[in-house]
Amino acid sequence: MNDANPSRGATLLSMSPVSRGRKRKKQKKAQRSRQRSARAAVQREDTQFADLPAAGSQPGQPSSGLRALAALVDQLAGPRERPAWFGPSIGRMLRQQDAVIAATGPRELEQVVSELTGAEVYWALNEAKRGLWFEWWFEELVRAAADRLKAEAAGGGGGWQAPWRLLHGLAAIGSPALRSAAVQAVKDAGRALTRQQSSVTPDWLGLCPDGSVTGGIWAMRDDYRTRFAVLAGCGYPGGVDPHVFLLDIDACVTVTPADAAVFDSLDQAVAAWREGKGDTARAARPEPVTDYSQLGFLVRCAASPDGPFRGDESRGYADNLFRVNRRLHDIADAMAARGHQWPDESGSHRDHATTAEVMAKAFGDWYARRHGGEPSGEAVQWLAGDWVTGTLPGYENAVSPHRVRALLAYMDDDWLPEEPATPAAYELLPEWVRWNGEQAGVPGPLIERSVAVAERRHLDTSDCPSFRFRPRPGGAP
Repeated sequence: MNDANPSRGATLLSMSPVSRGRKRKKQKKAQRSRQRSARAAVQREDTQFADLPAAGSQPGQPSSGLRALAALVDQLAGPRERPAWFGPSIGRMLRQQDAVIAATGPRELEQVVSELTGAEVYWALNEAKRGLWFEWWFEELVRAAADRLKAEAAGGGGGWQAPWRLLHGLAAIGSPALRSAAVQAVKDAGRALTRQQSSVTPDWLGLCPDGSVTGGIWAMRDDYRTRFAVLAGCGYPGGVDPHVFLLDIDACVTVTPADAAVFDSLDQAVAAWREGKGDTARAARPEPVTDYSQLGFLVRCAASPDGPFRGDESRGYADNLFRVNRRLHDIADAMAARGHQWPDESGSHRDHATTAEVMAKAFGDWYARRHGGEPSGEAVQWLAGDWVTGTLPGYENAVSPHRVRALLAYMDDDWLPEEPATPAAYELLPEWVRWNGEQAGVPGPLIERSVAVAERRHLDTSDCPSFRFRPRPGGAP
């Protein structure tokens, strides 16, 4: 489900942006911002679990608001135009015959196609930077592969085999709607094959579209309480190619995927995730998931092939852009089969203002005991209000260097320096971080790393890394 942005209620934090000491935005800039927001809303709608099952619904069922949002974005930003990068990118994909032909099983083909699409996604994120409609690109790639297959099959040569395998690989990584498009293309294009051509295709190829979660599901958390992992035992019909899919989730600011990878075993996946987090997750242990209450971070995860994007996504993230969304649907299906319905978050409302007010009061009491005087009330209210907005429920006190950096960046960009509460808030921020860390039970040395960021003594962005694991060909690490 989308993590809603609840409005602030009529409390001490319900101030206008100007009275809260925020910078005014020019009207033209605000209009562009609204357009970008509307476009992003449509880009996020098909995923972020808007199309995952609410209670009583089916996985992959399209969101009822999608068409309305599409109409809104057309009004604000104009209709979509086919991005210029689509053509060259799809051409490169269709020329990768050797890689897909070399695959010897469904897991290997799925990995190859994940990396081939990931190369194009990564290029588009870093070079094209516009028109990042990756689901649209996926659909066009499916059609182009089907057309190439038909043309090659009619020519009587063997050139049809690569696009045939590519279609099966795309069906293996696509979320329900994209998988359906690829499977339908396989059916339609398959009619162009002669009986002799069909006879040379490997039997395992037909297993690719039906990869799913077939084993256990586990969850892990780091000591900052801002990074999570979900691990799922996966495979193909008949127990073929069992493996573990690992999704690394960053909940420091908003809940988004940071990285993902496939491993031979649970132990390998756990070791890779711990190693990537250094001393912030050495004590982390995988806990078997028996209820969605253990996957609150997953329910609110923004995981869409169409964004939003931060601009610093890793290659591992790009490789798994489509597969992450597919596996999240697979997890939902597996949980449903075990009697659990995907929680309905569509009507949920979290009162951030009340939470911030409670936190501000508790911090003020702690600060007075520690320093013998009350902190600036307005500064604390502003800090609390911006600190809790968008946080994962139950983790409002969690601290990490990344979370502190994000708040500092927001304050630098959006707060008015001439407001008396602004410098007071900067001065209070290290103690605010220290108090939150203590409330969350974060180990003291890790708290001090976050405090160092609040004091602007340490701004190393590696404090919240992805594990950036790259499996070797064949899946074995």
